Amino acid sequence: MSAQHAETPHGSLPNLRTVADIRAALRDGRGFPGDSESFEADLARALDSSTATDLHLVADVIKTYAGSIRAYSDPEFEDAVHEGLDVIAEIKKGHQE
Repeated sequence: MSAQHAETPHGSLPNLRTVADIRAALRDGRGFPGDSESFEADLARALDSSTATDLHLVADVIKTYAGSIRAYSDPEFEDAVHEGLDVIAEIKKGHQE
């Protein structure tokens, strides 16, 4: 969430259904700083904890990072975060008085 985020146009959102899709999007610079490394670590942990008949942890990692990429790619995301931070600051200010 920096000036670089606002200046990084990526056009349309790629398909984000598979591990390869997520990796490609992260390699393309989509996602937040550190997401590429975190994705690989989270995916490895999910795979290590999964059984052949229960891969829901892997699916959860894919869904989480697909959401992160979508949020990062949304031009209104940064404005929404700043608005939320302003609301929190006002609430804290009201409690200190």
